[in-house]
Amino acid sequence: MSVLEVDIAPASLTSVKAISFDLDDTLWHCAPAIAKADAALFDWFREKTPSIVAVHSPGSLQAYQSTVRQANPDVTRCVTATRMVGLRTLLREFGYAESLAEEAFAVFYRARSEVELYEGALDMLKLLKSRYLLAAITNGNADLGLIGISDYFDVVYAANLQLAPKPEPDMFHRCLTKLDLPASALLHIGDNPVTDVVGGLNASVQTLWFNQYNVDWPEHLPQPHFQAQTLSDIVTLLIR
Repeated sequence: MSVLEVDIAPASLTSVKAISFDLDDTLWHCAPAIAKADAALFDWFREKTPSIVAVHSPGSLQAYQSTVRQANPDVTRCVTATRMVGLRTLLREFGYAESLAEEAFAVFYRARSEVELYEGALDMLKLLKSRYLLAAITNGNADLGLIGISDYFDVVYAANLQLAPKPEPDMFHRCLTKLDLPASALLHIGDNPVTDVVGGLNASVQTLWFNQYNVDWPEHLPQPHFQAQTLSDIVTLLIR
């Protein structure tokens, strides 16, 4: 669906029964967690596969992963599948068993899920959980159980090889079906103008752009229904 074809329904918080959240860069800053995961993975390579670290640096391994993404477009919709393809390919090239990819990914994944929630995020989830159904809709693969916030969410959807990533509407539609709600009853909150706002609009749900860095809205995109710069702004808007 073209973003220019989106038909934006009027905003109405009175109809909202459920709130869906993007995760990375909406509830926590993603980059530090990925950096920590890359470092943990490199330490694993150093211990388990010395031939790889004899050739690669952390930076060159990141570049290698980017090359894998470009060479395997059929799996790029799922970050876990893309990571696994990269690990298996790398291990095979250096003569190691591809089965080691599972162990390597487990190391990466644990560190990737060691995120630091934004200040006020936990209090916000507690308050909203008392008033609304909550969902997580993400293109990433953070483990909410490891993070310790899974109990706040009624449903969680992450893009995979069968479930298209945002801005496609698939995960939003799946969420609405599971919660047995019309599109007008769901408000999606996220930081990304395309994946979160246009994605939500593609599914005809209401949208809130989390604009914590106070940047200008891209003029070529349809506007979100709401905008907030802080998590406390979100609470003020939704808890009345």
